[in-house]
Amino acid sequence: MNDSQKSEVNARQSVTRKTSKHDVNLQKNNVVFFQLGLIVALILAIVVIEIKSPVTPFAPPPQEDVAAVSMNDLWNEPVRREEKKKPTEPTQEVSKVLPPEITELDIPDFELPETNFTSETDIPDVGSLTEIPEPEIETFSVLGVEVVPIFPGCEGLQTNAERKACLQEKMGKFISKNFDTSLGDAYGLSGMNKVDVQFTIDEHGNVTELKTRAPHPALEKEAERVMQKLPQMTPGKQQDKNVRVIYYQPIRFKVQD
Repeated sequence: MNDSQKSEVNARQSVTRKTSKHDVNLQKNNVVFFQLGLIVALILAIVVIEIKSPVTPFAPPPQEDVAAVSMNDLWNEPVRREEKKKPTEPTQEVSKVLPPEITELDIPDFELPETNFTSETDIPDVGSLTEIPEPEIETFSVLGVEVVPIFPGCEGLQTNAERKACLQEKMGKFISKNFDTSLGDAYGLSGMNKVDVQFTIDEHGNVTELKTRAPHPALEKEAERVMQKLPQMTPGKQQDKNVRVIYYQPIRFKVQD
């Protein structure tokens, strides 16, 4: 009994082994057949496409005859640069350049209206004209004016007191340099002499209305000569307007005995 059972079992195992091998072979064959079918289908598709689209041979465009040039000729030939030619301006026709002919215009003549002009009636009388008065320039003393006249060289000062002191200093130096003190000895004067000088610095900075008083007329003339040589100054101001400023300047000098 045992031997028969073993033989049956072995027979069943061999049968199952054979069936499994057969199934594996069938699966492999199916894959191979599927691949072959795909290849055949691709080949048929390519053949159909080739039949429907005929191949046209490529023909290169015709070329002009080109002369054969050797490399030796190219090396030996000098390099030439092409110069750009300037575009020539189109010449205008003579009829367009010349101005058009001027034709005479029909201008109507006209006459001026007659006027009864007489020198007696149309020319106004000069005596009847009214003079326009010039605005009066105010006059101040050097002590009462807001801004004293500025002597050349005193422009950089800020306060009125500084400008006044600079004016007196510059004026004294100018008179001492130009006044001839030897006149006192020439006219028999002795000791300390004084010349009173008063003048006005007008709205333009010039010296006007000069007055002098001295022990001798020669000294008065000398004082006038010196004061008339004073340089033009910056005029004094009152409320930002140029005004006239009266200035008094004594001249003292001593005659040696």
